[in-house]
Amino acid sequence: MNPQQYRQFLADPAALLNSLGNVRQIRLESNMTREIPNSVSRTVQNPGAVPLHYQYSAARVTPVTLRYDDTGISATSAVWISRNQPNGIYQRDRAYYLQWAPDCAYAVDLGFDAQLFFTAELTGCGIMVFKAPSKTIVVHHNVQVPPVPQTFMQWVFESAAARQRREAAHVSDVRTQTLLNLAQDIVASHPGITGGTLLSAQQYGDRARVFGIKRGGQWRLYVNYPSGGNYRTDLLYQ
Repeated sequence: MNPQQYRQFLADPAALLNSLGNVRQIRLESNMTREIPNSVSRTVQNPGAVPLHYQYSAARVTPVTLRYDDTGISATSAVWISRNQPNGIYQRDRAYYLQWAPDCAYAVDLGFDAQLFFTAELTGCGIMVFKAPSKTIVVHHNVQVPPVPQTFMQWVFESAAARQRREAAHVSDVRTQTLLNLAQDIVASHPGITGGTLLSAQQYGDRARVFGIKRGGQWRLYVNYPSGGNYRTDLLYQ
């Protein structure tokens, strides 16, 4: 990634990534995963919901490099985000990074310590965004809902299609209740929150990636997701 490309990326990543060409996706190197420092952990547990282990961090900044890699093939071309020094032309910066784990929710304050934000692929997860006057809080959550055992009557009379519908409704209800409890817990802990938005893997696919850029003191969050055999980037929240 040369300086001109990086300036374009910071100014309007959707325009850069959606332009004709092979490099249309954001990809994170495996070395991005690391334990969160300066964090507080607790379990959010309520009736009818999956216990969710919530880890909150007010400071989560790491040095990163950005490399614009056009291999000539859309599937392998990407803007690569890494903690290591890559080969070729790249740019150095600092970024907030948000990891994930099963049945966990990781949250971070996006403040003024960096101008970039990245998080892991959704892979069945979801994103919550909360807006407060002086910060933006992003939550990467994963809710694993165990199946409901069949009753004897269901085992005898329930069709496979009916069972699928019942289990899908159960998963939806439990996940909704779990996320409602988590959102209420976060809002109670941060009374300055004025709004927000939700994103799920069902909306953009399990290979979607969320990233953010701070310009003019304001955070803009984008989603980079599979579309028509390639990737597309849309503005998610500002």
